[in-house]
Amino acid sequence: MEKENFSPKEILSMTLDNGVKKTKLKTRTQFFLGLLAGMYIAMGGAASTIINSLGKGFNPQITRLLVGLTFTIGIVAVVVGGAELFTGNILMFGAALDKRSKLSTIIYNWLKIFIYNFIGALIFVCVVYYSNILSDSTKELFVNIFNAKTSQGYFVLFVKGIGCNILVCLSVWLSTASKEITAKIFASAFPVAIFVICGFEHCVANMFYLPIAMMISGNFDMLALVHNLIPVTLGNIAGGMILITMYYYAYKD
Repeated sequence: MEKENFSPKEILSMTLDNGVKKTKLKTRTQFFLGLLAGMYIAMGGAASTIINSLGKGFNPQITRLLVGLTFTIGIVAVVVGGAELFTGNILMFGAALDKRSKLSTIIYNWLKIFIYNFIGALIFVCVVYYSNILSDSTKELFVNIFNAKTSQGYFVLFVKGIGCNILVCLSVWLSTASKEITAKIFASAFPVAIFVICGFEHCVANMFYLPIAMMISGNFDMLALVHNLIPVTLGNIAGGMILITMYYYAYKD
């Protein structure tokens, strides 16, 4: 009988193998899978914000839970459907620790996927904005989210980025433990729901949240965009590196 579940040590081995394989993907493949990942995360951002708006005046704890669960469609689509997500790809750092890939090669992959994710997120920004599906209250909420995300200090954003990507990379790690689709869905969804509920910061999600708010308000404050994305991205990198480093030294022979 074929084995369905893998041990943490086996997950590490598979993660290291995947890290090497990802550096060897064709640019065309990286481009389209990167676009899809950006779009998938944006879909979660759009749906969860609409849920948040609809829940105004309802029990705030339940609404927050529903927002977190709705957002998880993005990571589920990435993990089950297959896509290249910048934050998940930070696990590739394990291949550098294992001296199977050069760190410079991995960083180059991160840079490309970051750009492709951004393009994918912007595509879905246009879909949402020009389809005119947003109510006035949802538009107002997007603008409020923009103000909240861009008014925090660099250090706070950096630390929130760390917390976020420990959970996102944990999501990818846990989903690798099983071949069964239902198990992958649950394993990948819950850590991401937790990061949303906690209010941590995800750079690819912000590639959707910030531009859509800028289009709604007509205020294209690029400095505010950069103010958020730089520390959040660096925090996401640090968070993912922390997780894979711990697993690497725990389970590597």
